[in-house]
Amino acid sequence: MAGRGTDIVLGGNVVMELDALDEGERERADLIEREWQARHDQVVEAGGLYVLGTERNESRRVDNQLRGRCGRQGDPGRSRFYLSLEDNLLRIFGSDRVSGLMEKLGMEEGEAIE
Repeated sequence: MAGRGTDIVLGGNVVMELDALDEGERERADLIEREWQARHDQVVEAGGLYVLGTERNESRRVDNQLRGRCGRQGDPGRSRFYLSLEDNLLRIFGSDRVSGLMEKLGMEEGEAIE
């Protein structure tokens, strides 16, 4: 995610679309706003922004910022992280213990822990 303070606007940024219009295209503004509203409604209906993390950052603050990208300003959204016991942070902080526990519980390799 590039830039601080960057919000992901569901359906795209209608203000930027309108600002990009030339003077001769201003009559298209209503159409652009209606099309944007339809896209926005479709994304909201689908559940909003889904942030998918594939590894943890050394800084919990960065992970929390990633999670915070979804569900902003009243819009719906979710986040989920998928991790491997072979990831650096998990290896450093006890993947052997977790692996042993999973083995004792009879879990197969690659089985998801929910």
